[in-house]
Amino acid sequence: MNRNIKILLTCSIFIHAAHNFLAPIYAIFMERIGGTIFDAGFAIGIYALLKGVCYFLASATLQKVSSRKFLVFLGYLLFALGYGLYLFAQTPYHVFAIQALLAIAETIINPAWSAIIATSLEKGREVHIYSHFYGYRSIFEGIAAILGGIFVMQMGFDLVFLFMTGFALAASILSLALKEENQELS
Repeated sequence: MNRNIKILLTCSIFIHAAHNFLAPIYAIFMERIGGTIFDAGFAIGIYALLKGVCYFLASATLQKVSSRKFLVFLGYLLFALGYGLYLFAQTPYHVFAIQALLAIAETIINPAWSAIIATSLEKGREVHIYSHFYGYRSIFEGIAAILGGIFVMQMGFDLVFLFMTGFALAASILSLALKEENQELS
């Protein structure tokens, strides 16, 4: 398997595991800071809607950045910042702002990430590579979801937010090992 694909697989496992530490208990967290179930849904809605709009708005800007590696690094770093900010969230409005930041982070990562994958795939092995990619990622998402619930029950949400931040930081640092093969994002 290509080195860049291995790195991106590992980064993806880290960031998706980080997300899934909180995902199944997100509404509980929102209620603990004074929000409602609607606020939890609204926060996720902000994330998805803003992410969709930002993809369209950022396409021309991201196209001008010559380093895909930098975009992936920056996106993962913004995820780490967003996850770290959960430690300080005291109202649903704080979470809404965090969700906006996370949407921007994903908007920065995904086009560059996909471009690196596209240029790194081995011809004739695409299905094999993607099957392994999604299989490993899904297994770690499940493990993280289970552990997130256990950690919150035993030690509270702060530990989960620290793990999320640490996993996102690990992804950002690991992304620096990507090899730039083609500088254009086309």
